[in-house]
Amino acid sequence: MHIMYPGIFSTIQDLGRKGYLADGIPPSGAMDSFALRMGNFLLKNPIGEAGIEMTGIGVKFKMLQHSIIALTGADAEVTVNGKTILMWKTTEVNKGDIITIGQIRNGFRCYLCIAGGIDVPMFLGSKSTYAMGKLGGFRGRILKNGDIINTGTPIVPLEILAGRRVRDSLISDYKKEKDIYELRVVLGPQDDHVKEDSINTFLSSTYQTSIHCNRVGYRFEGPQLFFKERQKAKEAGSDPSNIVDDANSIGAIQVPGGKVPICLGPDGVSMGGYVKIACLITADMDKMAQVPTKANVKFKDVTVEEAREILIKSLERINEYNIYLDS
Repeated sequence: MHIMYPGIFSTIQDLGRKGYLADGIPPSGAMDSFALRMGNFLLKNPIGEAGIEMTGIGVKFKMLQHSIIALTGADAEVTVNGKTILMWKTTEVNKGDIITIGQIRNGFRCYLCIAGGIDVPMFLGSKSTYAMGKLGGFRGRILKNGDIINTGTPIVPLEILAGRRVRDSLISDYKKEKDIYELRVVLGPQDDHVKEDSINTFLSSTYQTSIHCNRVGYRFEGPQLFFKERQKAKEAGSDPSNIVDDANSIGAIQVPGGKVPICLGPDGVSMGGYVKIACLITADMDKMAQVPTKANVKFKDVTVEEAREILIKSLERINEYNIYLDS
């Protein structure tokens, strides 16, 4: 593929690199992993194959060979040589075709998958881009005008992939307007540092996503939160939201100063010295990926057991029953 317009922040992502957070290297990977998995499933790629994640607006590119593609994630206008094509469906493209993915609507990120996947070097077991660290993906950076992206070899004949489409019931959430996005969290590990009234405030208030939201972290603007009195540790800061630095998990929600909760994304930092009031459940990272800036959000607490069940049900959606052949 020859990139003719790279979008705002387009990167190559798979399901991330595991096992290096302790060394300061976050997993990266697709923020909406369900969308990427389903794009690969449509194309019979390995489920964790790399695709292109686009934020806010998509890419424009020229195909340099015959292939089949699939677009998933938030709704966008997609055209091939000026003719509109459907998302969540496989589309045959030919050498010389111009594919344009426009403004992303009713969400924030969409994904381009291609038969055979993206052919870039593996770095620590993954093709994912960690742009802040300048590693992985295509030369460790966001895509730029003029880049030539090589694709892999399809593992099945292309004719087998023609007309495969995801059932509408599975993608309805991407197509309807949302007044308030609900993000489910598990409280802790330092919710005991937060006053009970402020925990109730956190779970009952409507927050708004800041314009400063990215793959490192999502900022939520809302009411002030307050902390319990505690004995100050010399190794921690003087602010009551400070703690002795400890490990972060992806999805951890820090509350520096109690002012703007920050939920760490797949490029989030591995350690920090702020109270973490809660952690976003894994299945809802997909949902947070689609929350645009200046959107309304509410947090809902669930148990660890509920979070596991939600994740299992989310992954179970990726099956042949939810694929049909477009006649």
